[in-house]
Amino acid sequence: MSLLIFFTTLVAWFFQSLTGFGAGIFIVGFLSLFINPKVVVINSAFVNLLGTLLSAYLYSKKGKPDLRELLFLGFGSAVGIALGSKALTLTDEETLRKLIGVFITVLGLYDYLVQRGSLNFMALRKGPPFGLGMGFIGGFFAGLIGIGGPPPVVYLNQVIKDVNSFKATLSLLFTLNIIFRIASYKLMGGEKFFDLNFVAPSLLSIPLGIVLGFYLSQRIRPQRIKRFVSISIVILGLSLL
Repeated sequence: MSLLIFFTTLVAWFFQSLTGFGAGIFIVGFLSLFINPKVVVINSAFVNLLGTLLSAYLYSKKGKPDLRELLFLGFGSAVGIALGSKALTLTDEETLRKLIGVFITVLGLYDYLVQRGSLNFMALRKGPPFGLGMGFIGGFFAGLIGIGGPPPVVYLNQVIKDVNSFKATLSLLFTLNIIFRIASYKLMGGEKFFDLNFVAPSLLSIPLGIVLGFYLSQRIRPQRIKRFVSISIVILGLSLL
């Protein structure tokens, strides 16, 4: 099982290092087929915190994170997570998952067309309304079904032109969200699911995956990475349908 965890987290964080997102979704979705989902969710939060911190450090050395946008997204996300968690107790999760899948698919297609220059007149703009709004939508989705990355990813993919700054800002946002999740798990008694056998292999694989993805991403044209991010969002949306 240790080898399965090692290679899953390695591939997941290699992908996230290239695109800026996706590791958490892949780790939870795949390893939950073989391990108690509660164990996966709790322990992946701890190991992914290592990943987001290391990613933020590496990409901050290449591009300065946009702390102003991080503030707007973080505040909107915190409010969205609280409301999304409440909505989860009141609604049909499966129906909402499909509706969110449609939304994310359309969002990804929209971002891809913007990156190609076909919808520049509809591109998102920097500022509190968009930052708070996309942070709130992402947080709401995270609280509802555990997938909140795509809205802030699309927003930052459009308003931050430098790929390294985009990834640094996104990594810091995910760091804040994970810290909030860990605190919530602690309040709910989630520490009983902590498993050192899950954490130990990830401490080796995550840094390796991040470093490999980091060096490869420095050799790929930024516009190609931005379009790949859009396509990845579309694939994620389709997987929810």
